[in-house]
Amino acid sequence: MIGPLTFLNPWILAGLAFLPVLWFLLRVTPPAPRRIVFPAARFLAGIAPKEHTARKTPWWVLLMRLMAAALIIFALARPVLNANDMLTGGGPVRIVIDNGWGAARNWAQTMQAASDIVEHAARERRPVYIVTTAPEPGSAKPMSVGPLASGPANAMLRGVATRPWPANYDAAADSLIVDTHGAESFFLSHGGQDGNPDRLLRALQHQGGLTFYEPSAERWPLLLRPMANQGSDTEFYLDAPPGAANGVPVSIETSGAGGRTIDITQARLNTGNLPQKIKIDLPETLRGQISRIALSGRPGAGGILLSDDQEGRKTVGIVTPDSNDAETPLIEAGFYLSRALSPYADLRTGKVAELLKAKPAVLILPDTGAMAADDLNVLEKWVRDGGLLLRFAGPNMSKGDAFLTPVKLRSGGRALSGSLTWDKPLHLAPFPESSPYNGLAIPPDLTVRQQILAEPEDALEKKVWAALEDGTPLITADRLDNGLLVLVHTTATPAWSDLALSGLFVQILRRTVGMAGPGMRATSSGTGALQPLRVVDGFGNLTTPDPTVEPIAADKAETQTVDAKHPPGIYGRAGLTRALNLGAGLPALKNFDSLPSGTARLTFGQANERDLMPPLLGMALTLFILDWLAMIALQAGWRIRAARFAALALMIALTAHPAAAQEENNDVKAAGAIYLAYVRSGDPAVDATAQAGLDGVVTVLNERTSVEPAGAVAIDPEKDTLAFYPLIYWPVIESAQPLSPTAQKRVQDYLDHGGTILFDTGNRAADALQRIGSSLNIPPLIHMPSDHVLTKSFYLMDSMPGKFENGILWVEDQSASGRDGVSSVIVGANDWASAWAAQRDPSIQLPGGERQKELAARFGVNLVMYALTGNYKADQVHLPQIMERLGR
Repeated sequence: MIGPLTFLNPWILAGLAFLPVLWFLLRVTPPAPRRIVFPAARFLAGIAPKEHTARKTPWWVLLMRLMAAALIIFALARPVLNANDMLTGGGPVRIVIDNGWGAARNWAQTMQAASDIVEHAARERRPVYIVTTAPEPGSAKPMSVGPLASGPANAMLRGVATRPWPANYDAAADSLIVDTHGAESFFLSHGGQDGNPDRLLRALQHQGGLTFYEPSAERWPLLLRPMANQGSDTEFYLDAPPGAANGVPVSIETSGAGGRTIDITQARLNTGNLPQKIKIDLPETLRGQISRIALSGRPGAGGILLSDDQEGRKTVGIVTPDSNDAETPLIEAGFYLSRALSPYADLRTGKVAELLKAKPAVLILPDTGAMAADDLNVLEKWVRDGGLLLRFAGPNMSKGDAFLTPVKLRSGGRALSGSLTWDKPLHLAPFPESSPYNGLAIPPDLTVRQQILAEPEDALEKKVWAALEDGTPLITADRLDNGLLVLVHTTATPAWSDLALSGLFVQILRRTVGMAGPGMRATSSGTGALQPLRVVDGFGNLTTPDPTVEPIAADKAETQTVDAKHPPGIYGRAGLTRALNLGAGLPALKNFDSLPSGTARLTFGQANERDLMPPLLGMALTLFILDWLAMIALQAGWRIRAARFAALALMIALTAHPAAAQEENNDVKAAGAIYLAYVRSGDPAVDATAQAGLDGVVTVLNERTSVEPAGAVAIDPEKDTLAFYPLIYWPVIESAQPLSPTAQKRVQDYLDHGGTILFDTGNRAADALQRIGSSLNIPPLIHMPSDHVLTKSFYLMDSMPGKFENGILWVEDQSASGRDGVSSVIVGANDWASAWAAQRDPSIQLPGGERQKELAARFGVNLVMYALTGNYKADQVHLPQIMERLGR
């Protein structure tokens, strides 16, 4: 070591001793010829020769060659600046990677630290063991491999993944190789802990020493606890390990079906009140549409909350009676039904014909005895076409004729209480496994005092979804063509039972409404198991489950916790889906507040080690090239001044390596090639996404079109020249400020002279766009017509999806524009950069899968083609007429 400089192969420096020998060999010249005086040679005096032959190599060329040789010797000695002596001793090296649910946020740092440890072990030729803490998929044991050389160890690290379930420290301790005493261990933590790691940490420290790595406190994992719909607020909880940085800003995105953003909430972590309650104030029409709540910019299964009903909020119609009497049981039933369903569905009330015009998913028909023939025919056709009719019994049904019921009914009713009966009120029996209500808790004090009885039949048992303790059916269901009939054999009011007063009433209604829609079935397979439909991976993306994922029992769905066989996700069967969320079953979060004595505690990123071998080899190669050019110049008879050449050589050598090169000016780069540009927003996450997105568009353009952009650059309208860029992507954020006079003039000139800007609010900042555009002279904007040039500039498209699919695209009103039909301003909110970034990062998942990813890429191509060619495609419509005129 020489100060901060360390040589990994110091013995190679002995080659420097041969530099004087090399100097001598390079200066060797043939012996001087014998001099013979020839008198006639005087006639040649003063005649300049046409060719010059150097008597010896110039000194500055020798110096350049010696410098190149010295640089090669130094490079082969592997100099490292600020080398981190992380290894001590001489035993094997063990890397323990805490790859549970909290590792996703710092996964890149974790893998970099593991790679650095393998690199240091390779320098000292020490074997490597790799252990993970989270069980492998479908197993109860984590991975444990070794001993490995550096090459296989790096290959194994590339296969390690973060898991969406907790770690199992005891299983990791059991997996430690017994003959690894003397092994130096490195524990790479994500900041939180799952369970009790004391046994594992003590074993690692006892076997040869332990170094503990963790991220900084502001990057510790955060966890969302399940939400609950109460009143007008959507409530859920934000949790973090004790010791996490207080006041960390958190962005929470609420999404509906198809990934459509409903709301984005900003909050700050309050570590003094954990778990921290978060409220999102949403209208009732939006609360039931929530399918997903996620922490924006914080990948991982812990930052995801999924809703049971992934199809969003449904419309439910409640039939009202013809009479307006306030004492009519139907009005009372409507009160209880609306109170139970209003937080979860869009409710409509009215007559049958009126409700069916609104195309409800479910129609609830409380106690009724007879209906008009026209209404009955329309209602029956609606059910047969796929509707779900939910009926409740009552006094009117017991008097009238039964119609549209799943079972045949006995006339009259059964009274289980009163002075004229010996029977007592009955409790509910446990729900059958084939019932969609299987798994719901039955209140012990819930009783039924009166009901409508079903006629015995052979298939009755298959139609029963709920029964009383004596076996008589309470809820029956059967299919009618494509629809479903469900009958509750008691009232929707407290008149006949306590059902309407219990929480079970709400849960039964929610599950019944959730069954409406395509794929509806009257009964399930009878296995009582909920199959995995979509599962969450370690980075929080919904994916297709692999064969290691096992179903969960319907009766245990409420208490099922996440593990390696049951990752978080959506489980279900026909008519019933359940969301299994990581935060629902995790105990209180903890941190690594105490470590075994003698453990070194470090933070990721503290090491600032830099390998100098690549830049030294690059400088040596540059000197060899300069030597070759100098020899050509000398042979051509050029006179080269040593001082100037040495200065030039030194400058070129120092700038040969990218680390020493000055950053090239954007204007210089853009003047020589096609570059796409984005405006710096000031938000690092948004700017990184914009850069990655435009890089994805550049990749697609180079692969599929004749346009070959050289790349994408970030620009500042205040300083950079905009005229070089055919397209500027402008991500608008909430904190965006009005343009300064200088920036305003530059942007306006760009728009007036044919430039194209795509303003993308991405559901982040609709109001901020007005602050930016208020100072610009922009023609009126309209919804993009279906035949706009953007829909056919390269691909034929009818939608322009990004991360979101349903946003409206705004373009200039061509009648008010003087730019030959070309819109210089395009405005949308689909967050295209996030979707384009998926072209180069397979880990990015879009709600619509590969299809949405492909359509977003095609829109990017169309957008660039539109910016480059303008209304060329529109003009092609008139090409036949133009050719006909030319022919004349």
